[in-house]
This record gives sequence, structure tokens and C-alpha cells, in this order.
Amino acid sequence: MKKIYTCMPLKEKHKKLLESSSSNCEFIHLGQIKPSLEQVKDANVIIGNIPVDILKNIPNLEFVQLNSAGTNGYSDNPDFPKNVLLANATGAYGVAISECILAGILTLMKHMPSYIQNQSNHEWKDEGSVKSIYNSNILVLGLGDIGKEFSKSAYAMGAHITGIKRNIKDKPDYIDKLCTMDSLYDELEKSDIIVSSLPGSKSTYHLLDEEALTHVKKHPIFVNVGRGSLIDSKVLEKALKENIFSGAYIDVTNPEPLPKESELWNLNNLIITPHITGGYHLEETLNRIVQISATNIKNYCEGKELINRVNLEV
Repeated sequence: MKKIYTCMPLKEKHKKLLESSSSNCEFIHLGQIKPSLEQVKDANVIIGNIPVDILKNIPNLEFVQLNSAGTNGYSDNPDFPKNVLLANATGAYGVAISECILAGILTLMKHMPSYIQNQSNHEWKDEGSVKSIYNSNILVLGLGDIGKEFSKSAYAMGAHITGIKRNIKDKPDYIDKLCTMDSLYDELEKSDIIVSSLPGSKSTYHLLDEEALTHVKKHPIFVNVGRGSLIDSKVLEKALKENIFSGAYIDVTNPEPLPKESELWNLNNLIITPHITGGYHLEETLNRIVQISATNIKNYCEGKELINRVNLEV
């Protein structure tokens, strides 16, 4: 009988769903903790993101199901055991994060930070003209689950969507134009809104550098929910102070946490959240992670192909 350890804050309905995925497994639910090696040393399967330093020392480990969509720290870690299967939770986070993207964009477009400040000051004041998602040109960097979910919503609101991804096969109906990264500078020139959900990698590190920003023409709103390494903090600060970006919403910074002395905190055209758009803040996200995990436990026990399997050879 396979031993499966879960390291997530599961409700009873989640535990029952996982346990119903296979009758030939013993499930040990540890809750949302960082287990010691002693606690999981006999595991065959781990569900959850626990340190590779522990994983590499579990002798009979066969499969790790991450609760994150990103695989940084696992797939790129030379200590992750190469004989162990790895899968991520792609597909779980699109709804939660895309709604936060929309909230950030609309908050900036409609001057909500100013009105909140006016309310605090007991001041009845019109903050002037606003912008709209309707008829705007939105550049979406990365069309994974998050990029697709956001694009669907923005397209339904009347936006024109240009997506950038590694290949341009199978263009969805809600994407008006699909490009590769070779077209980045051209598309930056046309964009009213720039949204990035790109993962952290060598190819995305400081992708929006000072050279890239010379191609930004329409004073767009910038949103980053991918990785803070996409743009250097000083470059972002300059872009906001000089109105290259009219405003920005960021859920990620580099480093994290953002240092208290960072000038970014003081910018009135920037909204910062502390990398919270994903996680378990929306219950639907956890429901989807559990569903993905249950499907993969069933596939694992039946010798079938895993969904969201990560290729460790790349």
C-alpha cells in the first residue's frame, strides 16, 4: 500500500475526494505545515510544496504533486531526485489571479485610490476623466492558465487582446492577435495595458529593461503577477515617476518581501500586494488543486500519464 502525505490546509471534503481517488493508498494529512524528514520519511507520494532538502532524503519517494503552478526551486534544483515524478497545479490559479488583475486595472483606471484618500479626508472631490477596459489594447505576456483566464474576461469586456507566448499555434477565439517574444517591442508601442504572468527564468529576467521601455508609447497601465525579476525595481520606479507607465499594480517584487526603504512604497500611482493573488485566499483555488491532485493520484496508481507533469530533462 502506497503512503501519501498531504501538506496543505485541507477540509474534510478535500480529504474525502483525495481518499476516493484510490483504495490502495494510505493518506496521512499533515495540514499546512513544513514537515520534518522524520514525519515523511516513509512517503511514496508527497502532495504539497516541501523543501527539496527533505525530498531528496526520502528513500522510497516516487511522485511529488506540487500545490503551485510554478516549479522554481524544484525543476531547476539539481538536488531534486531525478527518478521522482513531478507535477504542478497549473489550472488552479487562473480565476483567483485574473480577478485580482482586473481589480488592479479598474482601481487605477477609475482613480479609486484618490477617492479612498478623499473619503479619509472627508473631501467631496471629482477626480476627473477615467479610462476603460472597453476598446483598450491589452498586451498579455504569457498565456498559461492565468493569462488565458484574464484574456477571456477582458475580451468579454470589449478589449482587444494581443498575447505573447513561445509558439503561435492554436490561437483562442478571445485572443485577437498572437505573437512570439520577437514582436515584444512592436507590441509595447501599441499597448494601453500590459499584463505579465510570466514565470521566472533566464529568458524573462529583466525582460522589461530600460531598452524595452523606450518602446512604450501610450503611457499604459502595467500589471505584474508573475515574478518580480521581470523588471528591476529601479527601472519600475523610474517608469512610474516619468509617466512611462501611467500606473501599475504589482503582486510580485524582487526581492520579496519588498524592503521597507524601497521608494516604490511611496508612489501614488502604484498598487502593491504582497504576493497574495494566488495561495489559498480563494477557496476555489484549493478546490482545483485538490481536484488536480486527486486525478493524478488515480493516474499514478493506475500507471497512466500524469496531468501537468514537469519534464525534468529540460
